[in-house]
Amino acid sequence: MRRKHIGTRDVGVMAAAGSSCAGRRRRSRRWTGVHVVAAAIVCSLAVGCDRDSPAGLPPPSLPELFGDELYRADGSVVGLEVFDGVPVIGIYFGAGSCSACAPFTPLLVDAYHLLEEDGRPFEVVYVSSDGSEAAMFSYMQESGMPWVAVPWRGDKARALVDRYGVRWIPTLVVVDGAGETISLDGRDELYEKGAAAYDDWLAASTAP
Repeated sequence: MRRKHIGTRDVGVMAAAGSSCAGRRRRSRRWTGVHVVAAAIVCSLAVGCDRDSPAGLPPPSLPELFGDELYRADGSVVGLEVFDGVPVIGIYFGAGSCSACAPFTPLLVDAYHLLEEDGRPFEVVYVSSDGSEAAMFSYMQESGMPWVAVPWRGDKARALVDRYGVRWIPTLVVVDGAGETISLDGRDELYEKGAAAYDDWLAASTAP
């Protein structure tokens, strides 16, 4: 499956790219070996593909990553208490207008609910590249996203794109409860293993 290559000057660039990706995605839900190799090369060049913070930065705190205010799909505001006792956090870069996100979002929603039912703490933060704040909330509601989002096109959204060198949507970055990067390839890992990918992420978590 092809993801759309995007720029990172700001989240507005992500929005434009998200709206144009619908006609450019392959229909197959499985990557060929060529796609996997290509993705590895892109990942290596763009972000290094290791567990250390990108560009040698120290692990950020959760307030540094997400700020103090997050939004539910209904527009209600919540704080960082949503991460209490959560050792694994996914950061989901996506857009409702991007067809490559169409099969991935429900996969992530299903994994979230499965982990919740099994009593395995997991949270997701949506970083929207939708065309407007209203479109962000609409997509969150229509797709049944049970998680939170950073403010649309806010400083934290732009900083997250820059920090993790995001060039593609959908992208799922996984961090632990201490802000340490666990994986930059959460999307592929979730496609490969489903909710079982959580076990690998939890094993790599440094959070208490």
